[in-house]
Amino acid sequence: MALTTPRILPGHLHAFLPSPTNRTPNAVRIFGVVAKLHGETATLSCPNHGEVTLVLSRDSHLQVGKMFDVVGKVVEIEGGAGIRVLGAVDCGNPNECDYKIYEHVVEMTHRFKDVFYTASS
Repeated sequence: MALTTPRILPGHLHAFLPSPTNRTPNAVRIFGVVAKLHGETATLSCPNHGEVTLVLSRDSHLQVGKMFDVVGKVVEIEGGAGIRVLGAVDCGNPNECDYKIYEHVVEMTHRFKDVFYTASS
């Protein structure tokens, strides 16, 4: 079974938090620049959309100042919602990435869910 990972922006986090009817954390995908690393957490900055706290795993190898595509599960953390990292891909220098394209992809996948996600996903 494939893991469905909708692409999100920080403003979408609340929609993917576990609820009383669905206690399983929801997997998501988010794209941004690592702004800070502090112990077992990191801050991912999403241009023009704010920041997200990432709860790192032992296998997380993030670098400050680099763009990363992160897959993780939305979890409650002190102060709101965050993402427990399942995996991350280094996408290089933020100056070489057009974040507007990612914003448009997120917009389209949320607008046309039935095209991108099947009912069984």
